[in-house]
Amino acid sequence: MLKRSVLALLTIALFAVQSVTAQELPAPSPNASVTQKVGVTSITIDYSSPAVKGRKVFGELEPFGKAWRAGANAPTAITFSSAVKIGGSDVEAGTYNIFMTPQESANWDVHFNGKGKSIFAYNTKEGQDMAAIKADNAASVSVKATEGPFRERLTYLIEAVSDTEGKVTLWWDKTMVSFTVTVPTAELTKANIEASLKDAGKVWRTYQNSAKYYAESDPAKAMELIDMSIATRSNYFWNQWTKAQFLAKEEKFDEALDFALAAKKAGDAKPDGAYNFFKGAISKDIEAWLPNASKKWKKANKDI
Repeated sequence: MLKRSVLALLTIALFAVQSVTAQELPAPSPNASVTQKVGVTSITIDYSSPAVKGRKVFGELEPFGKAWRAGANAPTAITFSSAVKIGGSDVEAGTYNIFMTPQESANWDVHFNGKGKSIFAYNTKEGQDMAAIKADNAASVSVKATEGPFRERLTYLIEAVSDTEGKVTLWWDKTMVSFTVTVPTAELTKANIEASLKDAGKVWRTYQNSAKYYAESDPAKAMELIDMSIATRSNYFWNQWTKAQFLAKEEKFDEALDFALAAKKAGDAKPDGAYNFFKGAISKDIEAWLPNASKKWKKANKDI
């Protein structure tokens, strides 16, 4: 009987411990994350977000001239899905820790740690060993801190400035610190296109989307790909209208009109949701190109 009582007490104690362990309370510096696609590259920052709580942050809580983990609890981690450039340095795809050295009037140093894929450990008692940080640097930049509106909690922002550049900003209290990440979007996109074309399996849309990408940079390649799309699915409005637009850019209005009319005929014969959405745009293109058609074409198509 005594053994059973002891066992029961142990069981109750175990459940009590599990209940306490499972308890979730507000964290002083809660975990946060932000992700942004820049071109075809994903940039993700995982960090802890401390609050000001009426304190003077830079110069006291985080001393000037001393390396800082750019967050709380653990070093801030930034992940790139492809190779990038930071401050002129090539940085491989992967995860790196961010360390910053706040300065009162000079530029801040921002270090991207993890050159050897070994993330430098933060020592809460002794602070940062700058020699160890620099030895494991994948890249570093010197940037100017600017004053901004007050923000209670430390926050990271990532802005896709263009298809090839992302602006990362740390914002806390009234201080904002930004650095730029450059991504090789053109090279990555072309590689993605070539890979998708190998696996296309005669998918008209793959050829068409690829053609649209090349339309500005390589018109000849774009025309080759849209012809492949039409060969794959010949009696469809979308790829024929796309070719009509390519031809109009080259001021080949007779041919452009031929393909636009073929697109309209195919769409009218088998209208779907996409055609019903673009039908008006196709008609507007035909109206816009008609005045530029040759007399011979107008004579042959006098019923238009």
